[in-house]
Amino acid sequence: MTHDMSAVMRRAMAALRLQDPMAATREIQAGLNGGLTGGTTGGGTPGPKPARPDTRRGRVDILPPEASEAPSSRPRRMAEAAEEAEILDETAAKSAKPDITPDSAPNPAPDPAPSLLQRLQAHLPGCADCGTAAPGTASPLSGLSASLSGLGASLPGLGASLPGMTRPVADLPLPAGARFERRSHAGPEGGRDYRLYVPSCGAEQVRGLIVMLHGCTQTPEDFASGTGMNAVAEAENLAVAWPEQTRAANMQSCWNWFEAGHQTAAQGEPAILAALTRALCDEFDVAPGRCFVAGLSAGGAMAAILGETHPDLFGAIGVHSGLPAGAARDMVSAFSAMRGQGAGRAAAPTGSRLFVIHGDADRTVDVSNAHRLMGDARGEAAPSDAKGRAARRQLYRDASGRVRAECWIVAGGGHAWSGGSPSGTYTDPQGPDASREMVRFFLDAD
Repeated sequence: MTHDMSAVMRRAMAALRLQDPMAATREIQAGLNGGLTGGTTGGGTPGPKPARPDTRRGRVDILPPEASEAPSSRPRRMAEAAEEAEILDETAAKSAKPDITPDSAPNPAPDPAPSLLQRLQAHLPGCADCGTAAPGTASPLSGLSASLSGLGASLPGLGASLPGMTRPVADLPLPAGARFERRSHAGPEGGRDYRLYVPSCGAEQVRGLIVMLHGCTQTPEDFASGTGMNAVAEAENLAVAWPEQTRAANMQSCWNWFEAGHQTAAQGEPAILAALTRALCDEFDVAPGRCFVAGLSAGGAMAAILGETHPDLFGAIGVHSGLPAGAARDMVSAFSAMRGQGAGRAAAPTGSRLFVIHGDADRTVDVSNAHRLMGDARGEAAPSDAKGRAARRQLYRDASGRVRAECWIVAGGGHAWSGGSPSGTYTDPQGPDASREMVRFFLDAD
């Protein structure tokens, strides 16, 4: 084994006793990612602080916005640390059962979920034998689970009402004649429940469809409340679908953008979401090029994948604080990609049109991922009259002069939906208004 996880846990617990939960979190993350950063360097000088990925039960992605580091944010930051530690200690991985239709028989019980130790053995360099020990001696990881579970207990007062924590959302107010329906899609590729916003113009007058993919721990209702996309769509006679990721597919409700089985057109979540979209386009008789998909963080990364796998279906995609397709193939490479150390493929110049928005102070998904989405293309600076934080806006044109892509880099923006409402999680009310700018871009092709 390349490092001593027991020592990592001792340092993490010591940091908690000093009321520094973020230092404790960094110690754990450094240990789980190879033990080569964090802790101390020679002479006891603190080592470099690595960028902070979300380690949700092997599922990665979203943390609350961090545009501000004011003292009032300390309870939220403590909540993040406790949640991360709790997730690391969970020993049940995703159930991996396929979606079932009402007419299908129940699935057989899944294989036993791997333990935390087994996950460490699978993902830590040099850790193939780190759980074994000579007779009469303690395992190098003995007591790790107990120590991890103690992290959450060391931070009292956590609750669902804290910012960034999952919380129920009341039914959204609707204009007269509009509907926000609960629906379910099922097909050979699988299925998902979803909410559907039908504008007050009625189904016969719908001019297009936006598919909105939430981030980790969010629900369709929460995401709809925070982004305000239904209200923007109402003004343009657009329907909005809000698919819901299942806990069976991902225990933190993340879209599985970083798994190879969910990165191609014919299988996994891209196939499910594309089939759901096609069904709605047929229902509302939506014209080609008038179906769009957008998402935040994990949802943004999945939107980028859909733009690559189904360019014939989606006329444009919106990626907010996300990553390019192919940025990761497993949990470990996902951590690297989120730090800005991944690869990924730029959007194809002849595929779906692309709108990207990302905060340059995002400490969860590094802003370099926005630049990777744009590739080597040279953009031209464009003015912006949007209200809120300052933003650098660039346009990318094809050979005919048509705008194929637009990128906004928001100064001081964190990992949150820009211009969103505080009624939802992971939002930055300061703006600019990402929902309004996305819809403008989507419809500019008309």
